[in-house]
Amino acid sequence: MKRITIVTIALACGFLASSLPVFAQGTPAATANWFDGTATLQLQGRDDVGSSKFEEYRVVPKGMSMPVFNLAGRRDGNTFALWGENISQADQRYRGFARARWGGVKFDYNQIPHNMANNGRSIFVETAPGVWSMSTQQREVLQNANDAQLPTTTRTVLFYDALLAPVFAATNSIDLSSQRNRGSAEFSAAGDLPIDLAFTYMRELRSGYRTDSGGNVRAQVNPSYEVPEPLSDVTQDFGIRATWNFSAGNVHGALNRNLYDNNAETLIIDNPFQAFDTPYTTTLGGPANARFINAPDNEATTGNGGFLLKFKRQTRIGGDVSLARWTQNAPFYPYTNNTVLLTPTGARADSLAVLPQPSFDGKVDSTTLNFTFSSRPARNLSLRASYRSHELANKTNRFVITGDTAVSDRQWTVVTPSADNPYGHATANHYDTKTTRFTGSVSYDIGALTLEGLARAASITRTSREAATGDENGYAVTALFRTSDWLNLRATYDDASRTAEGHTLYGFQMDEAERDTKRTSLQVDVMPTDTVDLTFAYARRDVEYPNRPNRIAVTSGAPTPGAVAIPGTPSGLLEAKYDSYTGEVSFNPNERAEFGAYYTYEKDATTNQWSTTTGVNLNNLLNFAGTDKTNTFGVNAVLQLVPDKWSCTFNAMRQKVDGLMDITAREAGTFYTPGRTTIIPAGQGGAADINDWDDTELTTIVAQLDYAVASKWTITAGYWYEKYDFRDAYTSSDLLMPQSVYIFMKGDNGPYDANVIFTRLSYRF
Repeated sequence: MKRITIVTIALACGFLASSLPVFAQGTPAATANWFDGTATLQLQGRDDVGSSKFEEYRVVPKGMSMPVFNLAGRRDGNTFALWGENISQADQRYRGFARARWGGVKFDYNQIPHNMANNGRSIFVETAPGVWSMSTQQREVLQNANDAQLPTTTRTVLFYDALLAPVFAATNSIDLSSQRNRGSAEFSAAGDLPIDLAFTYMRELRSGYRTDSGGNVRAQVNPSYEVPEPLSDVTQDFGIRATWNFSAGNVHGALNRNLYDNNAETLIIDNPFQAFDTPYTTTLGGPANARFINAPDNEATTGNGGFLLKFKRQTRIGGDVSLARWTQNAPFYPYTNNTVLLTPTGARADSLAVLPQPSFDGKVDSTTLNFTFSSRPARNLSLRASYRSHELANKTNRFVITGDTAVSDRQWTVVTPSADNPYGHATANHYDTKTTRFTGSVSYDIGALTLEGLARAASITRTSREAATGDENGYAVTALFRTSDWLNLRATYDDASRTAEGHTLYGFQMDEAERDTKRTSLQVDVMPTDTVDLTFAYARRDVEYPNRPNRIAVTSGAPTPGAVAIPGTPSGLLEAKYDSYTGEVSFNPNERAEFGAYYTYEKDATTNQWSTTTGVNLNNLLNFAGTDKTNTFGVNAVLQLVPDKWSCTFNAMRQKVDGLMDITAREAGTFYTPGRTTIIPAGQGGAADINDWDDTELTTIVAQLDYAVASKWTITAGYWYEKYDFRDAYTSSDLLMPQSVYIFMKGDNGPYDANVIFTRLSYRF
């Protein structure tokens, strides 16, 4: 797993960025004045790649670029450093610091692009930020053709294919991409102050499109559309922290103020099959567009304080308390933008005047307590203990919801409060939680062997959830064996169980249900000679959700009279298993050569099940058994062809993911269709397995040759090849409407082949 993580990070950042140097190597003394730096120019050529996946989080430039520069120095006790990466590109980053006797400053500015899909196709035009429109004349044509197609059962996917063919032929091409610009700075005071004092500031600006979004526009036709969701928000954080250090420990505190400002709060989509707002009936009418509300502006204030005390025998006692308040009081939008929809009193539902109050005025308080203890009372004995309490309390003044258009913009829905939902909707209830956790461990050294035991106990309380209370208890044992020269071994077994107490008909949600978790890990490092290192690692996580209830028919929130629990029908996630095997070898025959290779096999498996009833009897029972099998292997080499003159570096990696979603349905259920028996094997209830569930292949090869022209100049030439392939049920075709009526953008984020050649010139001064 360690190797895969390293490879993934390297791919995300790009292989072409140079490593940041360690400055002032070989300076005569820590107090000496010095100056150091590096600048690199790069000339690069590459294939044109249509898939956004190639540059999803990075920029691979053509032509001249500057992948890295850095400067650092020290003079009269003052030090500074400045790093720059991918200069003037969308993924550029700059970091630096300066320290003087009076204090210091450091900063980090990072730009991260996110290219989700190129050349997505849309039947809409963005006429204003977050407003996706079609011409009224075109919508009238589609509306009239749809209304005339009777009976409604003849409005099939073939009908809509023919009706929308001219519209699809004239779609607009849109790239789904966003940009995240994040900057932070810290100013610290030093000198003769009795405390360490620092001021921090962070600002993050996000722009572009969040992703492909949308939803249903409910009228006579209930289509779902994909459109780019606007992204334009700013997050700021102002902070101050102080620490008073003394010989026996420290006392510290901090205060932060966080502000979130969303400049793209709404998404509006025209209804292609309704040109104007018209009162809805069973045969005609509905809204001409739909409005979706995005995240509102909000704020948070967090303060914390704590202490750390040091005693003999490496004894440490620490404590922290954190208090936070989150607030949200953005103005409400009207129930709907349907101009002809009326409330039961005859008022227009799109008016702000009919809202029960102008804004939410939400308040949530959180309190977190942490206490830690560690000691080594005897030479071979270590003790550790910690306690954590986290409480979330919703202080919002609630109001009763008596009606809204949440179900559909075409009709008003009367909401009746109940004992379980006193404010009208379950989502309006107070969802308070409190979790306490105690962890204690003891370890003992027996020569080269260390044995460690750990126990933990947690309790959870919730309001407005089915599982009102629960406990989570567990233990772990670890053995470490270390020799001075050739063998290191670490083995761990962890067992935990969570309980759930409350009232449920269908079974608790996954985050609150009973759960048994077992984790096993083993890592062995062997060094048989001075030139060979071998590593083997194994990890397994086995999760089960026992005692989930069988399905029982329900009417109006209670068991249907005469209904009994149906055996073998628990719903939800039933089990999940994750296995990983990794082997690594490195061979360093001499100072001029390094070789390495690694291989990892991973298997993830989950089982979900869902059921429905007709009357008091079982109808459908769908079982989803998904698996992912991943094979990753790679090799790398560094050769000093001529010491301090010529060097060669080579890296190659291949990863392949095979996914399968094994779907089985009840043969006697309504999901079963006799016509499918010719294409779907018997015993699956007419449900077809998805063989290309999320199949992925990634191959990367990088080779480069470095030539040190002189002590300060280095020339590099190299080649980079990358191939990516991906297949799943969604990308099996490029149809905009594979099913009536779901219209997708189908942007290009699929397979690609890329060839890149580059040369670099680096100067160190």
